[in-house]
Amino acid sequence: MTDWLRQHQDNPYPNDDEKEDLIASTRLTMNQINYWFTNARRRLLPKWNLQRQIDEDRKAPGNAAVPSSGLQARDDVIVV
Repeated sequence: MTDWLRQHQDNPYPNDDEKEDLIASTRLTMNQINYWFTNARRRLLPKWNLQRQIDEDRKAPGNAAVPSSGLQARDDVIVV
């Protein structure tokens, strides 16, 4: 499900067909899928977005000496 979320960061809300595919591949219930995505949107996406912004700032022209904020995005696994 983390892979699905990474591929759909701009719209992290799977439709019913996508949820059915995830249910089939994970053997989780619809309720578990829904809770996982709720938690992932609250916990993972902000970290990923922060890391993406840091990476973009570092790549911007003239920002070669941008100091690291010390923050790192992590790929935490959320277990349901």
